Amino acid sequence: MKTIKIITLLAVIFVASDCYAQFIDDFSDGNFTATPAWTGQTSKFTVLSGVLKLQAPAIGETAYLSTPSLSIHAASWQFYVQLDFTPSSTNLIKIYLVSDQSNLVEPLNGYFIKVGNTSRDISLYRQSGNIETRIIDGADDRVNAPIVKVRISVTRDEVGNWQLFSDVGATGSYVSEGIVVDTSHSSSSYFGIHCTYTATRSDKFWVDDIKVTGTAVPDTTLPTIISITTVGPQDVRLEFSESLDRSAAADPSNYLVADFGTPDVAVLQSDQRTVALHFSTEFTNGTSYSLQIARLKDLAGNTMIPSQQKILFFKALPVSKKDIIISELFPDPSPQLGLPAVEFVEIYNRSQNPIDLQGWKLSDGSSIAIFPSQIVLPGEYWIVTAASSQSLVTGFGKNLGLANFPTLNNSEDIITLKDVGNATIDSVHYTIDWYRDVDKQEGGWTLELIDPSNPCGEEDNWMASEDLKGGTPGKQNSVLANKPDLSAPMVTAIFPESKSRIELLFNEKLDPSSLSLENYSLEPSVDLLRATFKDTGLRTILLDLKDSLQIRKGYLIHIRNVEDCSGNRMATVTNMFGLPEKTNSQDVIINELLFNPRQGGVDFVEVQNISVKYLNMKNWKVGNGTLTNLTAVFSKNLLLPPGNFAVFTSDPSIIKLQYPQSVEPVLYKVSLPSLPDDEGFIALLDELGVELDKVEYSKDWHSVFLKEQEGVSLERINSREPSSSSANWTSSASVSGFATPGFINSQKRQTDQEDENDVIIVPEVFTPADGYNDFAQIHYSFDQGGWTANVRVLDQQQHVVKIIASNETIGPKGFFRWDGDREDGRKTRSGYCIVWFEIFNQEGVVRTFRKRVVVSAHP
Repeated sequence: MKTIKIITLLAVIFVASDCYAQFIDDFSDGNFTATPAWTGQTSKFTVLSGVLKLQAPAIGETAYLSTPSLSIHAASWQFYVQLDFTPSSTNLIKIYLVSDQSNLVEPLNGYFIKVGNTSRDISLYRQSGNIETRIIDGADDRVNAPIVKVRISVTRDEVGNWQLFSDVGATGSYVSEGIVVDTSHSSSSYFGIHCTYTATRSDKFWVDDIKVTGTAVPDTTLPTIISITTVGPQDVRLEFSESLDRSAAADPSNYLVADFGTPDVAVLQSDQRTVALHFSTEFTNGTSYSLQIARLKDLAGNTMIPSQQKILFFKALPVSKKDIIISELFPDPSPQLGLPAVEFVEIYNRSQNPIDLQGWKLSDGSSIAIFPSQIVLPGEYWIVTAASSQSLVTGFGKNLGLANFPTLNNSEDIITLKDVGNATIDSVHYTIDWYRDVDKQEGGWTLELIDPSNPCGEEDNWMASEDLKGGTPGKQNSVLANKPDLSAPMVTAIFPESKSRIELLFNEKLDPSSLSLENYSLEPSVDLLRATFKDTGLRTILLDLKDSLQIRKGYLIHIRNVEDCSGNRMATVTNMFGLPEKTNSQDVIINELLFNPRQGGVDFVEVQNISVKYLNMKNWKVGNGTLTNLTAVFSKNLLLPPGNFAVFTSDPSIIKLQYPQSVEPVLYKVSLPSLPDDEGFIALLDELGVELDKVEYSKDWHSVFLKEQEGVSLERINSREPSSSSANWTSSASVSGFATPGFINSQKRQTDQEDENDVIIVPEVFTPADGYNDFAQIHYSFDQGGWTANVRVLDQQQHVVKIIASNETIGPKGFFRWDGDREDGRKTRSGYCIVWFEIFNQEGVVRTFRKRVVVSAHP
């Protein structure tokens, strides 16, 4: 075995190299601990009679040894293997020609010869991590013998051509097992032996006559910079792709920071790949600098190409709410104008410090996108969009693409920005009304923040972009203006969600201090349990009560010291509320209509709660025609207390402008159905579709003396009289501005006629068409129905001035109206008249009433 025969088939070329590039070990020194030194599971091996032998415990295991070896370039490997058994898949040997790890059990990169396996062959394998790939498949049954004795020779040339030869029986004659080109791995650190065995084969592996020649692949690669890290305000750490020449790496003149200077000290670290630079002057936090690196060499003398790198010193400082704000939104990119057809959110650093977004979250409540590490400098705008869309916004400014980017709803959504500690830094609850432009809200235009210094402002601080491209992503907004928030918050709605919880809705975002229970009290007194925000919009506060509210009982709530997020504090306010009840027909009436508005004006419908109940207007509807065109009035809870009004219109601001006496808090913006100018139909339905009231109106219901109907509302005269009676409607008085949206009707009459079998006139004196007491009502009350009536107005000479009713069937109670007009349409002259009221029934009973009424020339 120790006799080395001459190999006639191979010409082995030995290349001079360092001690790890080539070695010979025939174990004639009786050990494997020196020249060369083998490491690994040394307790499982021994040297017997000058041969390395496996001497492991009799259990099924693996065992390995390895020794340093750089050989892979123009290399050859020769060795002798003896197996005192027929090899199989559970008893085999691997000879690692190349390995980047000394531990041959762990994942590694390299090449090995396997002797054995189920095909009992000699084959060459490539290993990458844990993956083994056979690249030369030797002949099957090459080592199918009770005792295997084989010499193996492998070569690899300078370009990666591998050849495998075997001499089974150690005869001195080699045969080729195959040839392959493989350059997957181009460096080596170790040569090794790895045995796999069962309990009965734990001492039957032999290896000898190992000869390895060749070199490492020559280093012709130039060193490059891998990373730059600022480790303090004066220190920079540079990592290179390979070991550096110490003299060049430690020369401070090889490093220059533009407009800053060279380092005082440059130190090459022990790994020979890292250089630490120290500067005498501190870097400015968040400022980017340009570092020039030149004249550095690797150990082979390769000089790197001069490089210019960016360095950024960043020290994380505490982040406060609103340091970074949402400054632009693009919920509806269609139709496309000049911007990419992708949704995005623009953020802006309005603080004085750089901020790292790593771990921050952008959410719409259902989807959460997590930010990677990204430093945003003071004054920078960043476009944030879906990762799949990032390439489409690169030309517009700094940008980030996030996985799971939330979908922005076109009409309304809440977008929240939270830091890594889950604290809300900014949130925006936008609606389609924020565009302030009916054309732009159809799509293609962004919503822009007007005043970044007033980030608490919402609908009053946003509007559609004025940029011709449709928006300004990545730069200053086109609508930028100074618009500070100087107004205190206001309560817009109070609603008891249950007997033990009250919802308070405000018109703007609130400061968290507004949750203090000291800010709220109830009368009659009810103890409070807690106050919380309902959602991230910070506009709605939920008050939980210790005791339950009572039905049909009015409560006063006193609210004080509530602040918006800009610090404006509201004055103490007191509002009344009560528990809502189920709505019944005629609990609410239609009280006033404007169906023929002025030029530039809008329609409105006023309703009034005439019940003793508190009612919830959520999901009420208004409709016209056949009630197939129904419009939901409110999608959220809104309380209508007893006796209160609610005015529905498409534009409350126009109503307030044209009718200055309007009660603004009860003007609600809704999409009303069409109200024709001549005649039409309007109905009010509750959330279950039950009809509460309806009116089939006509322009003829207006006062006959009204010269111009445009801009004049129709007012209900008596809330208890039928909605369908034309006599119960008339024109709003001129002294009230021709409409009374949100307050008591100018022509309202409420007559409590206690005497039956009587007729009364209200008022007895009136002045037609003067804007006050324009008409008289002729009220009647009888102890039974079934009457037919004739009603006439006579002057002092008993001439018929006006026929009010002619053979008209009436009920027990009701009224007629006289506007002071004559049969020919002219106005009656001033003076007293007589209302002649005759009733009769089918039994022949006739009753006549004569009542005086005065037509006055002056109010």
